[in-house]
Amino acid sequence: MPITRTDLIILAFLSERAAHAWEIDRRLIEMGADYWAEYSRPHLYYSLRKLARAGLVELLRKDQAELKKEYRLADKGRETLRNHEVVSQLFYNHVYFDFDLLLGFADRFAADTVSFKKLLEHRQEALQKELEGIQDVWARAEREGEMSFGKLAVIKHRIKFLKSELDFLKWLDKNTPDDWRSLNRPGRE
Repeated sequence: MPITRTDLIILAFLSERAAHAWEIDRRLIEMGADYWAEYSRPHLYYSLRKLARAGLVELLRKDQAELKKEYRLADKGRETLRNHEVVSQLFYNHVYFDFDLLLGFADRFAADTVSFKKLLEHRQEALQKELEGIQDVWARAEREGEMSFGKLAVIKHRIKFLKSELDFLKWLDKNTPDDWRSLNRPGRE
């Protein structure tokens, strides 16, 4: 069974203690993980069921009053976390950026009424908002004294990435040829 990022998030979280899906989600949000790890609440529930079927996590109990299922890490899940091949997949995966897909096909995605400059402005606004959010996570972690090395490293990495992306957008705006600015280039259907 291929292990997804969400699966690894769950396995890592459950390595500390048993939890319900909603607790995992709440704690990840408190940690600011939604700024540096791609997952969704529905995917957490899906992954927990998948991991339980595969024997990587175990259902401890189900609270009948609220229908909450509490899971814990099974021995097989612990082995998976220690499995160099599974975890190292994240180190060796090629990095793709959704924005690069948009750039590569910009003349096909954008409507004639939307300028390339407008797309860049929207991207810049989104990145700036994300940067401010992760900087807030940093400030909160410092205030609460909750700054493990792993959290420090991931927040620093995300901040550097976002600043680099904002610098790239400035370069792109400055160097965009005039025929790209309108996205209404010859040969476009």
